[in-house]
Amino acid sequence: MKRASVILAIAALLLVAPVLQGFSQVHVASAQDPIKLVFWNYWDGTNGEKIQELVDRYNEEHPEVEIENVFVGWGELLPKLQLAVAGGDAPDLAAADMVWMPALANSGALVPLNAFIEASGTDTSDFYPALLSVNTYDDQIYGLPVSTNNLELFINTDLFEAAGLDASAPPATWDELAAAAAQCADPDSGVVGMELYTQPGEGLTWQFQVYLWGAGGDFLSEDLTQAAFNSEAGLQALNFWLSLIDSGAYTLSDWGLFGQGQACMVLDGSWMVGGMAESAPFNWTTAAMPAPADGQPATNMGGEHAFIMAQDEAKQQAAWDFINWLTSTDVQIEWDEATAFMPVRDSVATNEAYMSWINENEPRLLPFVDMQQYAHNRPPVEQYSELSDVFSAMIERALYGQMDPQEALDAAEAAVNSLLS
Repeated sequence: MKRASVILAIAALLLVAPVLQGFSQVHVASAQDPIKLVFWNYWDGTNGEKIQELVDRYNEEHPEVEIENVFVGWGELLPKLQLAVAGGDAPDLAAADMVWMPALANSGALVPLNAFIEASGTDTSDFYPALLSVNTYDDQIYGLPVSTNNLELFINTDLFEAAGLDASAPPATWDELAAAAAQCADPDSGVVGMELYTQPGEGLTWQFQVYLWGAGGDFLSEDLTQAAFNSEAGLQALNFWLSLIDSGAYTLSDWGLFGQGQACMVLDGSWMVGGMAESAPFNWTTAAMPAPADGQPATNMGGEHAFIMAQDEAKQQAAWDFINWLTSTDVQIEWDEATAFMPVRDSVATNEAYMSWINENEPRLLPFVDMQQYAHNRPPVEQYSELSDVFSAMIERALYGQMDPQEALDAAEAAVNSLLS
């Protein structure tokens, strides 16, 4: 009897053991802490609210990960990243201005994404090549674009109509732009026909590059080792700006006339659409930036790219999973609708539902969406800020009559090549 009881007890233990083992495994799994990631970015306002909403949703849908969304101001983010890298305390992932990508990639602090992209089957050909190229060094991809914007023509329709112009038939060439600007300008009332950014700094360079590319030129050589703007196209672009000044279509002044209702037209960014829609005290519309009759459509672009800095492999995989999700077509459509950023992927720009949303809610964004395919990126070199400063300083001197156009381009070329050497 006693022997039978022992046998029954052993049998019971054998039956219960797998259950206990399973309970133990479940207990261990549930006790594992989620992988915590710190995500730095400078999106604020509506953009900041949306990225926080997306992060919260991702955390809820992926309990194995906990992402902390941390806002760092635009002017502070790059130096903070550099200090954090030097101190060994970098965030696990971040999203930053695309013009900083060369410096960040060359710092050695970013994790190459190629293996993650291949393993996840992400179709990088769907991203606009000019955007993706900013992240590619020595055949390694160090980031993916999350947001972008570009520059197109804003038109004050009240001033256009007062000058006998039809804003529904906007200028399509530089000649038409110059003619409309001259007709619309009213110097006695302080109204300029076409506002230009004429103060030294990136604002001038950023705007001038659109004209340079439209004329068929480029800012740097293909191998990024020397200036390329001192060309027939560069001279054509600079002479066009000077012709607007000489004709009275533009009077040299500080930037901001269009927003004050004192400029008929201006080249400005898609990020202005939301604010203008809410507060502009005049009627306005948008159009694609004109190009020379023998030129090509062109615009400049900005935006943010996401990258991984985590050293731990599990964190790297978790960070990639989030970036891959954030840059997916469906999430990007939601992001663009909430923020008015332009599509970074062709599958977003051609999505019927997205285009219907644009047409129904803010058709003035259409020129920006259409022209994103012609957007150029600024040269991906570490010295870009310095190049922009010396270039704009020389162009400003030409605009103020202190140098002739060719002399200014020669001086800018010498200064830029010196920085690149």
